[in-house]
Amino acid sequence: MSSLDQAPDKPRSFGYKVSWFAVKASNAAAVIDALELKDAAPANWVSGLAAANPDGFSPDNDRWLFVSPPISGWVLAVGSWLPYPTAETHHDIGAKFDAMFARLMARFDDVQFFASHRVSDYCAWARAVNGEPVRIFAYGGEVLMNLGGQTPEEAKLGLPDLTGLSLSDAEDRIFRVAEELDAEQEKLVASGLSQDEAYERAYQNGRHAFPTEEDVVRLAALWSIDPTQLSDQDHPPGSGLAVRLPEELSQ
Repeated sequence: MSSLDQAPDKPRSFGYKVSWFAVKASNAAAVIDALELKDAAPANWVSGLAAANPDGFSPDNDRWLFVSPPISGWVLAVGSWLPYPTAETHHDIGAKFDAMFARLMARFDDVQFFASHRVSDYCAWARAVNGEPVRIFAYGGEVLMNLGGQTPEEAKLGLPDLTGLSLSDAEDRIFRVAEELDAEQEKLVASGLSQDEAYERAYQNGRHAFPTEEDVVRLAALWSIDPTQLSDQDHPPGSGLAVRLPEELSQ
């Protein structure tokens, strides 16, 4: 892709309507090697992110992944076409995600995945530590994946505890919590509180039912790095690598 710029620049923020892996690694090349990808090209933050997340379609119809230089010990692999965790078999997207996740966790001690797309209410996160997946969750109007117990960080965000539940039971739990919160708010309004006061009381400590794109970036901040804050932080200039995702590893 001729528009890839190699000149080092400072990190640029991202984090919404996109997917990314956060890998505890020392350089971009090691992550690309672990993913078994070929023909990577040097790219700085601006051009790499533009190729990986061009608001729809790449000009050359290729599906690019931008793998960043290390930021505070983390390498971020960003792309709009990364597969995501799901138990559905449609287009084998879940199997493609499993393949990428397995390759990374076999090489690195801490591997994380995050994704969101507000149009479809989709959000997902996953984490593997020391070669073992400890949490994989995905939601898009329904629970698509729920592996592992709720982590302390998810609990801190006020999310429902879905530990040990099947997909259908996890979905039922989310909707039941939503109904309980609505009922609690209505009861508080009936007692004389304003709508705003009742909402604040019912949803105190961040308690909520449905996962959101804000949960994705907040969880990323607790687990590794919040990419929405990169532009405002003082990191040295650097460049990473951009590589095309083959069909067997892309949506």
